[in-house]
Amino acid sequence: MKKITLIILLLTTFNINSQDISIIKSEIFKNSKKNSSLKYSLEDNNGGLVTIRAFYGGMLQQLKGYYIQHFDSNLKLLKEVEYDVKNSAIIKNAFIKGNQLHLIEYIVDKDENEIYFNAVSADINKLTFNTKKILSLSEKNQKKYFGIVVFPFIFSNFSQYDSNPTGEVVMSDNNNYFVINFEIINKDNDTHKIFVFNDNFEKIYEQLIQKDIKDKYFYYKDIDIDDNDGTVYFLGKSFENNSTKTKKKGETNYHFEIYKVDSNGQSNVRFKNNDKFISSLELIKSKDRLICVGFYGKQDEDKINGVSLFNLDPNTLEIQKIKFTPFSEQFLTDKYGNKEGKKKRKQKKGIGNIDFKSVEIINDQDIVLNAEEFYITTHTSVYEGSVRTYTVYHFDDIISLRLDKDGNIKWARNINKKQIGFRNSSYTPITVGEDSYFFINCSDNIKKLSADRIEFKQTKAKKSNLYVIKINNNGDFDFKKLIDDKESKVYYKVNNGIANPDNQTVILLGKKKKNSRVIKLKI
Repeated sequence: MKKITLIILLLTTFNINSQDISIIKSEIFKNSKKNSSLKYSLEDNNGGLVTIRAFYGGMLQQLKGYYIQHFDSNLKLLKEVEYDVKNSAIIKNAFIKGNQLHLIEYIVDKDENEIYFNAVSADINKLTFNTKKILSLSEKNQKKYFGIVVFPFIFSNFSQYDSNPTGEVVMSDNNNYFVINFEIINKDNDTHKIFVFNDNFEKIYEQLIQKDIKDKYFYYKDIDIDDNDGTVYFLGKSFENNSTKTKKKGETNYHFEIYKVDSNGQSNVRFKNNDKFISSLELIKSKDRLICVGFYGKQDEDKINGVSLFNLDPNTLEIQKIKFTPFSEQFLTDKYGNKEGKKKRKQKKGIGNIDFKSVEIINDQDIVLNAEEFYITTHTSVYEGSVRTYTVYHFDDIISLRLDKDGNIKWARNINKKQIGFRNSSYTPITVGEDSYFFINCSDNIKKLSADRIEFKQTKAKKSNLYVIKINNNGDFDFKKLIDDKESKVYYKVNNGIANPDNQTVILLGKKKKNSRVIKLKI
């Protein structure tokens, strides 16, 4: 009875009306490969939708190709092709211009020892593709990674693994420009080469970003590109004193650097705080603002205590505002509860394992950060002389904060959940107007916690219900079931859902064995 009362109290704060979210579903369709994931969803000028799904096969579940589908505004399938991959091809990004679908493709040609990028284009109504090479590099430029196991030791260079060793392609806000960011192998200096193109696939400029320290002491973090002129902003983390330790003599042993790069050259600025340990930082270029936002710890990177904000002038890189704001009492109560939670809060000294999900700028003013507690545990058991080791991937609490443009917290909420594995875990976030929405899979058995809190619980993928959680402009939250598992032939993969804030839509792929379905959630 207490559990029912709690939910009723929560729902009296405000309601998610049935009119808030409309759901459009495609027909169920079957594919030859049951293991596929949604990579891109692009909305055309007529309200239709193009989806690009990667599919995998073989013992190691390697990428085998892509399903490309064009739907009308009611998600009726108009055209479908199976796009094969050759020479380790990967679609790195995609966009629609007019009636043309454009793919940017990465290729490794072993015979020619060459890496190149193609522009692959087709009329969205026909999906017959033409290919144009836009960039080529020697394969010698690409860093190789290795791992050797000599039990119980592992020898590898994975610690030097770049965030995207096959090159990264980032589009500007309205797809007027894109940048290819590629790490170049150099044993003495960390080196990145960037290539900027317009939407006609004409190269505008290229620049080399080179640090006078070894690669292992510089971590690339993020990149963004201006939609008006193709200026690139590049963020990295640089360790000091020839060491990757985050702390030396109680102070931070690293600083962050931002590079501004255009056809005329480059400039940079560095910043650090000796007693604040910034664990993660995201870079956003929005109209006339350049922002770095992330999380920090008071004593260590792994114990997060609040959120950090850096406002910069995008023209001069002058730092205009630095703000470190501790988590609010509301947020900490959400997470730990009241009386017994205060003791646990003190013992932990901060929150660990925070993984960014999204950063959104609202009306060029407020900033919404969405993150998740993600961590990996390894377990070993011995039974009748045999040893079994297995790995568990944990997707726990949702963390969401809204800041004003100066970094002050308007609201901060921790939404409790516990999930493991990849099939039906995690969530898809989107902010529309003053409200933030989170689409999750969970059981109908919502757990009651202390201090009038609740926890969303996981169930089997095939029994997952699709829920939406909504946080309003006051920081109050509510939740509602959108799709019951008993009424659905598939479950929805919220871990790779795609949000389109401009159109106020979220696209999800439904899966169950070889059955698939696409849904559009319109807010």
